[in-house]
Amino acid sequence: MLAQTFALRKHELNRRVESLPEEVKKWRTATEAEIDKNAHFSQLQAIEILVNALVNKQRTGINNLNANGAAEAFNVGCFDVVRNIIRAQKAWDFFRDKLDLRHSPAHRDSLWVADTIAWDCHRPVMDRAVQFGIINSSHLREPPLIYCTADFSPATWVRGSRPNDGRDFDLGETFLPIPVIEMPWDHLGSAWEYLALHHEVGHDIEADLKLRPVLLQSIQQTLSQAGVPANRISLWLAWEGEIFADLCGLQLAGPAFTNALMRLIMLPAGAVKGFDEDDPHPTHYTRILMNAAYIRTLGNTPAIQGHANEIEALWKSIYGDTAGDAMLDALPQDFPLVFKALMDTKFAVLKNRTVRDLVPFTAVDDTKIRGAVKFFRTGNNRPSNLPIRHTVSAARIAIDDAANEGSVTNQMSGDIHKRVGEYVRETAPSGLRGGGADEHEKFIASFSERMFR
Repeated sequence: MLAQTFALRKHELNRRVESLPEEVKKWRTATEAEIDKNAHFSQLQAIEILVNALVNKQRTGINNLNANGAAEAFNVGCFDVVRNIIRAQKAWDFFRDKLDLRHSPAHRDSLWVADTIAWDCHRPVMDRAVQFGIINSSHLREPPLIYCTADFSPATWVRGSRPNDGRDFDLGETFLPIPVIEMPWDHLGSAWEYLALHHEVGHDIEADLKLRPVLLQSIQQTLSQAGVPANRISLWLAWEGEIFADLCGLQLAGPAFTNALMRLIMLPAGAVKGFDEDDPHPTHYTRILMNAAYIRTLGNTPAIQGHANEIEALWKSIYGDTAGDAMLDALPQDFPLVFKALMDTKFAVLKNRTVRDLVPFTAVDDTKIRGAVKFFRTGNNRPSNLPIRHTVSAARIAIDDAANEGSVTNQMSGDIHKRVGEYVRETAPSGLRGGGADEHEKFIASFSERMFR
């Protein structure tokens, strides 16, 4: 009887183990069969590789169970298998609800557009990195997966991180094989709010190209050589990640990025001008002025320079001057040095290229965006070659122009949002996004190996 009981226990555990790869396989098959899920095929591949690596550990554990052996050894082995089942299910559960959103009629179209915009921010930079010889084509990674959350603003968990709520890790001991971006539910219906994605993808670019060490070193060296006081250098080092993401956002979206950011952080004066030692973001007052200063480096045209001047003037009209705050007064002196350190320094890790080389934005791009504003506002003069990531830039300017004229209506806002979605649908390339060779599969599988060390 004892051997039969153990054999049944082993059989049942095997069924529990095999249920997960079957579910993930069905999801991957669905992405091949449904054109709208082509965007997620490579992401499902990565998740499936991760899940299979976790499941293989469980299969080994079951194979090692001896139904004819000692009861205690058998039960200990079973317990280890069950714990590994829970780990794998927890990892998959993190992705399950995010993918399930793609079945929701109320959300699937807007999520597809958001996913596509994030892809168009991420993939061209990675392709350029391959072109410059910075990475091998087999190192191309999956784009971010967008999901919704109830929060103040978007956020990202980069590839290789461990999402958490401050107390518990969402994937247990597993590391993310793909980046994920949290987007507030209430942003989903306003396409011009999607400009936050450009900032979040900036974090993913930094992580995927392993830029953090050289960027921190560059800030330290550039500011030290210029004689910047140590207390200010410490601030810039603490803010590096968020500043870099802002500057990437501007390179990916153009000046309209700051229009969106400014509205997002239009908070009470104490929250805008105060310093929070625990906040990795620059003080908001300085952050917008820094954005405006960087916009001026995007092109010496009246439109770009005027846009920067308008943002700076509006921000100061809302919050006034620095009221004699010595630090707020001093920080703008460092803006050109920070721009040089992060965006205009050639790095060996980038094959003697700059970040601006990898994420170019020109006055020509700005002209195309401004030329598309009328279309998104009225439906007339449809642009023919506007990059997908720039559609929301034009939409942002369109809604802002209407607001400045006092003519914004719910109907107009809805129409702008709808036109962005339609344009992205019509111009997005068909087929699968991403993918990977054997080397890439080993990279994904490594995220499961870490949890067993």
